[in-house]
Amino acid sequence: MKKSILILICISVALSSCKKGLLQTPPSIQAPESLIFTEITYTTDFVTDIYGATLKNGFSATTSSTFIEAASDDAKLSNLSAEIQRFGTGAWSADNNPDDVYANYYAGIRKCNKFFEQIGQVKTVDHGAPIIINNITADVQKQRLIGEVFFLRAYFYAELIKRYGGVPLSSKTINLANDANIARSSYDDCIKFIVRDCDSAFNRLPVDYTASSVQNYFGRATKWSAQALKARTLLYAASPLNNTNNDLSKWDAAATAALPFTNGTAPFSLTSISNNIANYVANFIGTAYSNKEMIWVLNETSQNYLETRNYAVGFDKGNGGISPSQNLVDAFEMKTTGLPISDPASGYDPAQPYLNRDPRLDADILRHGITYNGRVLDITSGGADGPGKVNGTVTGYYLKKFLNPTLNLTTSQTATHFWIFFRLPEMLLNYAEARNEATGPDLTVYTAVNAIRTRVGMPVLPTGLTQAQMRDRIRNERRVELAFEGHRPWDVRRWKIAESTLGVPLRGVNVAQNGTSVTNSFFTVENRVFQTKMYLYPIPQSEVDANTAIGRKNQNPGW
Repeated sequence: MKKSILILICISVALSSCKKGLLQTPPSIQAPESLIFTEITYTTDFVTDIYGATLKNGFSATTSSTFIEAASDDAKLSNLSAEIQRFGTGAWSADNNPDDVYANYYAGIRKCNKFFEQIGQVKTVDHGAPIIINNITADVQKQRLIGEVFFLRAYFYAELIKRYGGVPLSSKTINLANDANIARSSYDDCIKFIVRDCDSAFNRLPVDYTASSVQNYFGRATKWSAQALKARTLLYAASPLNNTNNDLSKWDAAATAALPFTNGTAPFSLTSISNNIANYVANFIGTAYSNKEMIWVLNETSQNYLETRNYAVGFDKGNGGISPSQNLVDAFEMKTTGLPISDPASGYDPAQPYLNRDPRLDADILRHGITYNGRVLDITSGGADGPGKVNGTVTGYYLKKFLNPTLNLTTSQTATHFWIFFRLPEMLLNYAEARNEATGPDLTVYTAVNAIRTRVGMPVLPTGLTQAQMRDRIRNERRVELAFEGHRPWDVRRWKIAESTLGVPLRGVNVAQNGTSVTNSFFTVENRVFQTKMYLYPIPQSEVDANTAIGRKNQNPGW
């Protein structure tokens, strides 16, 4: 690093100005590099910049500024010329990947490594007396920062390996593209590295920052952020894609890592009242400061780009955005019986396909005839929100989850939003999945899944399920509970079922209305393409060309 921290921060702000949040606020202190790792205040600003410059907001993480679910069987983007459409058609490559995060996360890793090389210089004592900053000692703050950077480095590597498999590991400040040729480490070695960093972070970080006077600490990593990352990482490592021999000890390790979130050790709870879907909806709108389900989130300043991009086109300035698929809609079970709609005993009525469905369906997805933001949606052909409009839905549905339902975009109203990295239901489902695979569907598996279901008014799972049956129910629960939270493309890959999910036709609904009579006809939106090589992303061609230790011979298979 040869430039001042001021220049570094200005670049970060320029790159993230459209989605700037609390952690992306430019520090008020201008410091040359010679001071960054001597004064704790400047060092704190440096770590703040790692968050702000590197973390990806899932509302617009891809090059098409939309949810990654548009690359899955859960949705399609209404803008048919957007780059993310390449995932559906199979027209992506090492040169053209709409979700290429390789350079971004290695930039974050280099900053983390720079921090570790220099943190020993930070003063914690001045003339024999402890330095105090924001009512805590500089030594306490220093340990917090070390914990945060261990966590951030682990997170960046975890995001890399779920896309690319094993990647080059380094704890030194090198530039992988220009300064060195480093071979790819094995996937298992990457897992060990990430877990070590998570443990190092856990041992240094506080439980939370609610008692801290340090400004802008909401959204920074805590002890339980590190544990959540460890639990997710070990679950991925135990999954069929990465655990080809089905080593049960890997499933057991994943269950153990998630256990604190199920037994009351971690300070999170499903506080929603049973049968009250309003509490579920409240998880995704407004601020997360007092939400006991949220483990780690990225909170944003008040804005309306999420609504502008995704409101139905019948609203002024609405651009359609993400179109949920019929594939996803069909995954929501029946509220009356708790059974999938494919089960003859479920009570599903094709003539009334939305009657008595899982309440999360109407909480997450908008359909024809629903009253939303002061008017009734008309998704018929030629209707105000219909598929024939510019950027109109291509599936017959619009997104509801995360969107503020009251904004007037004509007057540029805004609202607070936050992106969820980890929340409690994922941890409960992580535990249930790992425990079921390790030992079968015991009482703890049922308890974890049923806690999620009952709090939205869904029946508990039937007793006596086999391991395979429980596996299917957990996977489906994960799909509907965590919809549009960035999980689906990776879940179906790690389960090795992408051919039957990402590679099947994406479906939608056409709606016709005659008076009060509504007719729904289901159709194929797109024939999707998925090839075996697509279980892993290709290493970017620029890196293959620059790093001779990777080269063509160490590119991912098929690319």
